[in-house]
Amino acid sequence: MPNPPVTFPALFTPANAVAFSNVDGTAQTVSAAAPLPVAISGSVGTQAISAVSLPLPTGAASAANQATVMASLSAISGQLPTNLGPKTSAASLSVGMANDIANLEPAAAAITGTTMPTGGTGLTGWLSAIYRSCSEGSTISGSVTSATTVVSSSNNLYMGGSFHVTSAGTTCTITYEQSNDGTNWVTLPVINAASTSASPGGTSTSAGIYTYVSSAAFVRARVSTYTSGTVSVVLSQKQQVAPSTGVSLAGGAAGIGSVTVSGTATVVNAGTGFTDSTTVLAASATFTGTGRANSAGQFAFFNTTAFADQAGTLFIDQSLDTGATYQAIASQAVAAGGAANLSVRMCGAVGTATLYRVRYVNGATLQATFRLSSSFSAS
Repeated sequence: MPNPPVTFPALFTPANAVAFSNVDGTAQTVSAAAPLPVAISGSVGTQAISAVSLPLPTGAASAANQATVMASLSAISGQLPTNLGPKTSAASLSVGMANDIANLEPAAAAITGTTMPTGGTGLTGWLSAIYRSCSEGSTISGSVTSATTVVSSSNNLYMGGSFHVTSAGTTCTITYEQSNDGTNWVTLPVINAASTSASPGGTSTSAGIYTYVSSAAFVRARVSTYTSGTVSVVLSQKQQVAPSTGVSLAGGAAGIGSVTVSGTATVVNAGTGFTDSTTVLAASATFTGTGRANSAGQFAFFNTTAFADQAGTLFIDQSLDTGATYQAIASQAVAAGGAANLSVRMCGAVGTATLYRVRYVNGATLQATFRLSSSFSAS
């Protein structure tokens, strides 16, 4: 046998290992997959475990803590519904709502320049105030015993309304005003709603309802002259109002001036007609009507109707040279015992130079009955 090569110990990697014998006599190195087998001989018995021999963390489940845990679980179970689905208010679980707006709507802020109407609070109050403003209009009232503002309100969302003076005091004057900035005020025209012929005014001295129309941002009623007594006003604002400014003519005392008519009145579009002939025509004879002008220019059509017991032909002729020459511009055959109607739209210069006439040419048989008429019409 060849001699094994000599290897220096420095080339080896040190290693430590534990092995055991398999049942077949082979060596098995101990590893995680092949742990060292341990055999227990003799009677071991049951080993007691207690908090002393094996300490438990504080609050761990134990016989001593079981009653407390069960009580907590029973309390939770009692709060849960027996089944899912819609419930009546009595069977529903209560929920505590946050009582401040910061929790209801984080980072929320109310607008400036407005206040909650009397009686409203919280989100429900604001929603009811918005509903009232959008659907019912606004009504506010005030009473004073001095020369000061009685009622004043924003006019946004509204087109007008009325001031109801329920008490005018004694020898007091109420002035009605409007403004866009709430500081500089100008006259607000109002009309006494109970008067049939009232003109707009800016003041009142008696009880009544005074209507107004305004697109300004603010309106108010102010006692400008005070003597004594209580002045009370109720302001009602509406989103849609009928125009109330102007002069009423219902009472007959007011007028808008006079109208004078001179000259001759001309009835337009009435039309005018003519009976051109009722005289029978001989065989092959011709009837020629009078040339007529649309001098006033109020007509748009020239028309004619003919009836004959014998066959013939109906014509409409036009002249553009005051009747010096005529040209046929429409024609229609008339059957024996029948009628024909012709109508032409008038054209040419308006005046006496443009004329229209009817013309009828009888057939080869003497007539016993003949009717011919014409007209001017606007349509």
